Amino acid sequence: MVEKSPICLKSELDLFSGLPIQLAIDNSSLAQIHLISYLTDKSPIEFLISGNGEHYLDLAQTILHLQVKIVKRAANAALMDTDHVAPISYILNTMFSQFSIFLNDKKIASQSNYSYRAFMESLLFSSKSNQDSLQSSALFYKDTAAEHDNVAGASANNGFIARKNICKLSKTADLVGILHFDLGSQPKLLINGVDVKIKLERHKDTFSLMSSADNFKLAIETASLFIRKINVAPSIVLAHEKALERGVIKMPIRRSEVRSFALSNGLQSSTIANAFIGQIPTCLILGLV
Repeated sequence: MVEKSPICLKSELDLFSGLPIQLAIDNSSLAQIHLISYLTDKSPIEFLISGNGEHYLDLAQTILHLQVKIVKRAANAALMDTDHVAPISYILNTMFSQFSIFLNDKKIASQSNYSYRAFMESLLFSSKSNQDSLQSSALFYKDTAAEHDNVAGASANNGFIARKNICKLSKTADLVGILHFDLGSQPKLLINGVDVKIKLERHKDTFSLMSSADNFKLAIETASLFIRKINVAPSIVLAHEKALERGVIKMPIRRSEVRSFALSNGLQSSTIANAFIGQIPTCLILGLV
């Protein structure tokens, strides 16, 4: 039990109240946020969500939109029919090696190995219907088992072929999907007056692309962020302002961490020391790369 947690009553035992009416939130809308950094092949992607105004932010509805294409390194030439190359699965998120979030210029969290976290969460905790529909807009097409490294033209890797067909001849791929971070995995809204900066750092193209050749690159043409802004009833805003005079806002999160450990070749068993320190995790997932 968390210290100072309030005691709650199960709704099944509330036998004498009528149906509640929600009047705290007036309306909401998706706001498009543009880059604050120059878009180059190697520079990080940065967005700043201003805290000005009366809007609260729903960080669980943080959506990234990218337009990307695959070109040849030499003079950004377009792909030919004979070029067998495709992005890795779930490329909208797996092209990024690190995710950082700042609140009022203070770094709150920085997730290295971000691509592994995003892919593992989507692979293990999303339904098949969600993977086949919503996440396909982020190019989530699983590689065929035992064919992961098959990048030939007539590959038996169905995921590779699906992603290749979308990006062939340097066609622009429209990618949309959520970002994976701890503050975005909890339900509470972020109050107004807090500037939010999100920074994404890219992997090398050799990680993001699948091909037998190393003469291709993944070019980002446009990048924008969509965030849901909430209009809260003035009485609630005023109550929050008064409460802030007496205490601080509490936003409990359940952290997800990805740690890497090097193993020597030829081992039949290995002991990982300090796999976690401090709090005991609710779940441990082991992956081999």
